[in-house]
Amino acid sequence: MKSVPSEPSDVLVPRLRQQLILAQVRIMELEDTRESLTPRLAELEQLLQAAQALADLKIDEAAHLGKVLADLQMHCDHLQQASQELTSTRAALADSAARLAQRDAAVLRLETTLRQLEAELRAMTSSRSWRWTGWLRTLGEKSGGKP
Repeated sequence: MKSVPSEPSDVLVPRLRQQLILAQVRIMELEDTRESLTPRLAELEQLLQAAQALADLKIDEAAHLGKVLADLQMHCDHLQQASQELTSTRAALADSAARLAQRDAAVLRLETTLRQLEAELRAMTSSRSWRWTGWLRTLGEKSGGKP
């Protein structure tokens, strides 16, 4: 350590008094600064508490929105599945409609054929030759043959 050169006490005491006065002035300045900053600090603490409360609220809202998003995603998945089922049902319905149209066309053809055959049968049974050969058909039925 360095040794402080010794000064005479008559110079040292006034110098110490001067430093003590300066230190007291500095302390008073710091106290004034503290007094002026104390309300600002209280205000900032209130703002910090309000910000913390708002942050907590927003965290709760974000958690709720996360749950809502998960529910919406589940509903969206369900709707997509229902849409796929609806698409396959529509395809099956179109296939059934095509088969029904084919069957309707076949029924129409059969009805047309039936009408033609009925018309031919009426024409045949109303002909003279049918009437004149009726006795032959009757004989064939009695003998066990086909008409």
